[in-house]
Amino acid sequence: MRTNSKARGFTLVELIVAMSVLALISTLAVPMYGEIVAANRTRAAAYSLVSALTLARSEAVKRNAAVSVLPFGTGWQAGWQVDLGGTVLARNEPAPSLTLTGPLAGVIYQPNGRLSTPGMVLFTVSAATGYTRCVLIDPGGRPSLNPGERNDGSCV
Repeated sequence: MRTNSKARGFTLVELIVAMSVLALISTLAVPMYGEIVAANRTRAAAYSLVSALTLARSEAVKRNAAVSVLPFGTGWQAGWQVDLGGTVLARNEPAPSLTLTGPLAGVIYQPNGRLSTPGMVLFTVSAATGYTRCVLIDPGGRPSLNPGERNDGSCV
């Protein structure tokens, strides 16, 4: 009976080198992962706000009535709701790690789909890392995301 005298597997040195490379890669990737998560949360909250504003505008036209998008409690950071004369059509609560600013009185869409206030309305959604997304409502009432993603906290 012949036995194979060559052992198969990894040596201790090869295992230590592989573990060292893995540790080095993971220490570089973990901080970048945190920024990716913050950017994703910011983007998701901004898209959710645009969705709520679009819903309010379409419901105002469909029902021929004023529809509001109002912040919960003291500000937009706690979330928002789409309201039709006391009836809540939709609710949303953003991630608590975000800062969201907008008009404190909310946004009111008239039955023709336009805003009740003239001019543009600006919302900002920011993460602690400085990553910012901006939601603009044009004078015609159409909400849109600012095309640029900013890392300096501005919307310009």
